[in-house]
Amino acid sequence: MDEKKITCVCAGKHEQHICYLHSKGYIEEVEKLTDNPTVTCAICLVNANSPDNVCSPSTLGGGFKYSDMRDSKKIICDSIVTQELSDEDK
Repeated sequence: MDEKKITCVCAGKHEQHICYLHSKGYIEEVEKLTDNPTVTCAICLVNANSPDNVCSPSTLGGGFKYSDMRDSKKIICDSIVTQELSDEDK
């Protein structure tokens, strides 16, 4: 039986990106990565503490606080995709 896996398709360490962590439900971890922002993601517009935690870091400004959307179940970045996994991929 095939399963689905959510992955980030942008460059970098995907498991550290806010959009990826949010999609996995790691709310507390994301809040820690957004409590003293220095950058804004040019894709999803979330403010983050480090450029390592967003897909496309840009100058801080015009973004939003993670706490404004953390209860949303929606994916906040189009770089997150759902992949079908076969038994061989597991």
